[in-house]
Amino acid sequence: MKICIVGLGLIGGSYAMGLSKKGHKVYGIDKNIQAIQFAKDKGFILEGFNKETAIIEECDCIILAIYPQAILDFLYKNQAHFKENQIITDVCGVKNSFVRKATLLARKATYLSHHPMAGREKLGIEYADDKIFNGANFIITPLEETPQQAMDVLKEIAQDLNFGKITTVSLDKHDQMIGFTSQLTHAIAVSLVNSDYAEDTQRFIGDSYRDLTRIAMINEVLWSELFLENRETLLKHIENFESELNVLKLALKQGDRALLQELFIKSTNIRRKMEK
Repeated sequence: MKICIVGLGLIGGSYAMGLSKKGHKVYGIDKNIQAIQFAKDKGFILEGFNKETAIIEECDCIILAIYPQAILDFLYKNQAHFKENQIITDVCGVKNSFVRKATLLARKATYLSHHPMAGREKLGIEYADDKIFNGANFIITPLEETPQQAMDVLKEIAQDLNFGKITTVSLDKHDQMIGFTSQLTHAIAVSLVNSDYAEDTQRFIGDSYRDLTRIAMINEVLWSELFLENRETLLKHIENFESELNVLKLALKQGDRALLQELFIKSTNIRRKMEK
């Protein structure tokens, strides 16, 4: 398959790396000339371009590894280059705010969004590594009119990149679940780190703090956009979290050992079910 990846950052670069290994003809578009050169030198792409070009017309699949608003801008500027039987997809962490608009802008091509549940705290193509996808969840968010051919293409990409479970959900379901499992956890990590007023915390850090706060090292441009694009959902999850934290806080104020133990047993049982 001939694939064009727009945005050669960590995720776009990792996609290019893995898909090239599987024999796909991969091309890249990025404003950063250094990123293009890095990708070429490493063999991630056959050729790269620092602006939209006619290479778009030649590709079977276009993967947009850029921010939500940049996706709409790219589609608007390049409508004349899209063609029948071409699949356009994105790797964005929110869906409801733009996918339907993107679907209209992408015609004549078929637009089908997905979300790779993988990444790391490092930024840039120099940290690209297709191993981050091994066994990770791969979520596809079709619309009612999405053809099976597009679904098959994304499933092939997921398999070629060694993803684990492939899940198909609606746009609404995706944003609800990602608001909880990804955005809320990032909000908690950021708030925990920012609540630290001690000068020598690093001397007392163990696995608990380290594991909880790794994702506090965050791309401020991307994540501020993701939070705002999904803010109503995220606010509800934050309120639910605050409610649970208040129950624990009340148990501490009242010295209620039984309630604390009840909360710990409940969380242990829920977490154990996730291991199965």
